[in-house]
Amino acid sequence: MSELLHHLPNYIFYTILQIIAAVLTIRIISLRKLFYLSCIFSIIGALLTGFNHQMMKVLGCLSFPLFFIGHLLPYVAPVLILALINRKKTASEPAPYVEKEKISTSTESELTVVNKAKVKIKTLYERYWYIFDILLIILVILYGTLNDPFALISYVCGLYNKMIIMAFMVFVWVFLLVPAALCLVVLLLRMIISWPKYIKKKSRLLILRLFTIVGLSGYLIIPFTPIRPHGFNIYIKGFSEYVKANADIEAIRGWLGTLSPEDCVEYDIIISGSDRSTQKSPRPKSVTNESWPKEIIDLDPRFVELSLDDEHHPKVRLNWGSGFLGTWGLVVGNESMPTPTSDLSPYGEYRKEIRKGVYVWYEIQ
Repeated sequence: MSELLHHLPNYIFYTILQIIAAVLTIRIISLRKLFYLSCIFSIIGALLTGFNHQMMKVLGCLSFPLFFIGHLLPYVAPVLILALINRKKTASEPAPYVEKEKISTSTESELTVVNKAKVKIKTLYERYWYIFDILLIILVILYGTLNDPFALISYVCGLYNKMIIMAFMVFVWVFLLVPAALCLVVLLLRMIISWPKYIKKKSRLLILRLFTIVGLSGYLIIPFTPIRPHGFNIYIKGFSEYVKANADIEAIRGWLGTLSPEDCVEYDIIISGSDRSTQKSPRPKSVTNESWPKEIIDLDPRFVELSLDDEHHPKVRLNWGSGFLGTWGLVVGNESMPTPTSDLSPYGEYRKEIRKGVYVWYEIQ
């Protein structure tokens, strides 16, 4: 029951979408068939979603199509199948035999109804012709948002230490590149061909064209210009807030104070869930996996590096990310340890001091 109540909003939303889609596409609909098909494809979608969770361990973000299909299938397939069946039945029904006069009368009445409908549709289109253009502009803007033009998404990812969100957005950006380009081309063609038919004043037409072109171009190009702060800079600002909220710096320093210089020969420890194993040797005997403090384990870094600073005080370096996602982390040392200046060259590090002897960093790629 608790699971049902948890998913109830999704079921209600799903039901509303099915009814709307059915009303818009099928005149005569069997609710019983719609219910059966919805149940079948809901089960299929759930199975695909479960399979996607397993495939994510192997393919990562590349399993997104399974996720997309599994969630979209129950909404589209039932109504689509019923619409195709209804269309096939309508096309296969033979025309009834009627007398010539009746055929003529019925044909004229049907033509009158059709003509009235066409006139009504044409009138509505002429009145609200700009709705389609607004829809195209919204779609292009939504696609441009995937580029994070104001770096707000980068900040939020750093705030929760979830760079995987940015990786997912990059995948979606590539996946939707062609549809977004088509929307942009159609919008440009309508600006050239359709707009002059409805906007008679040339000055107004020119202003609207310039406003649309400049606005969309600026929104799409900003992420690739120096105007927008670099993503790693904004991400580290968010990540520094994450560290302040989640890292117990004093507890980590207290643990560092219990180590001797001999314990701090540089080496790495892989930390991933319950599996913690030494990645590099030598490994000091006095520092074991079990002796790492809970304050470090709870942060769940990918790597931990233990070494000495320039004054031979112990310091610990926590690493997150790797490869496509980039690498970033936290360094905690003695209060007397200075924060190194940022190295903005390729594969250098951008560094931001949080307090004396503590700083966050991001490797520039």
